[in-house]
Amino acid sequence: MSDYLWDKNGDGDAEVERLERTLQAFAQATPPPPLDLRRRPPARGGFGRGALLIAATLALAVAGAVFTLMERRDTPAWQVTTGGERSMLSVGSWLDTTKGEATLAVADIGTVTVEPGARVRLLSTRSGHHRMELARGTMHATIWAPPNQFFVETPSTLAVDLGCAYTLTVDEDGGGLVTVLVGWVGFTTGDRESFIPAGFIAVTRPGVGPGTPYSERTSEAYRQALALIDFSPGDAGFAPALSRVLDESEERDEVTLWHLLSRVPAAAGRDRVFDRLAAFVPPPTGVTRDGIRAGDRRMLDAWWDALGLGSTSLWRTWSQQWRDDSYRR
Repeated sequence: MSDYLWDKNGDGDAEVERLERTLQAFAQATPPPPLDLRRRPPARGGFGRGALLIAATLALAVAGAVFTLMERRDTPAWQVTTGGERSMLSVGSWLDTTKGEATLAVADIGTVTVEPGARVRLLSTRSGHHRMELARGTMHATIWAPPNQFFVETPSTLAVDLGCAYTLTVDEDGGGLVTVLVGWVGFTTGDRESFIPAGFIAVTRPGVGPGTPYSERTSEAYRQALALIDFSPGDAGFAPALSRVLDESEERDEVTLWHLLSRVPAAAGRDRVFDRLAAFVPPPTGVTRDGIRAGDRRMLDAWWDALGLGSTSLWRTWSQQWRDDSYRR
């Protein structure tokens, strides 16, 4: 919390600044006289009862305003609009869209439109960090804040906004599907993560986490093959599924291929993924086949950076924060 209330350091709250302007008329225009401890206090009656009443009234007004401000900070809320009616969704409260579509104002950084039949909850909201939960249904998020400020928990993953617009759906079994329209979304569950750029889709499954992102233009057979690779790696159809993905992948599919470098076991064909990705984007200096076989994170990140889609360095910094429970809530 800012120290502005106590010593003017940090950012001032709009309500406090308004209160300061209101009370400015009562400020002393000249500096107070020097304090002389040798002098006796003035005779009783020098400070009238009326002055005491004014001082007490001002003190109560300030205390009341500060209490209201602190209470508002302790119980923040988002504005909800449903069918033209407005209400507030406070931290910890659930919203079930049984009466139709609802629009949530995500503080001052964006909006979330929740389709009918969805269930959402506000988990926390403060400057630089806004977090909600989507238990089921579909939501459309448009966020114009810098990356790493808006988060959505689902039963199978955490969606991290990287400055974008996207649609997120959670089914009755807890599985999820994200379609990114603008910018980026990061999916993370434990050490498993997916980077999903605009024009790509990714699914999630409870107990596993995020699947491999794929382009919107891929075939249904391609998507089914990826689902088998991600969520049924022991299936007898794994090898044919991998062959289909590698054979059908084109230049735009380097995002998919990069994710497969860490998801296809070395013994099951990681070298084949290496060769297919290298045909589109050669591995940068220092990235070796042996290192990729071993799952070297630094080499994987260096190859991602070579795709020209942004650096992983900020993501690595942010991911350390997400693992801090005090930051997450």
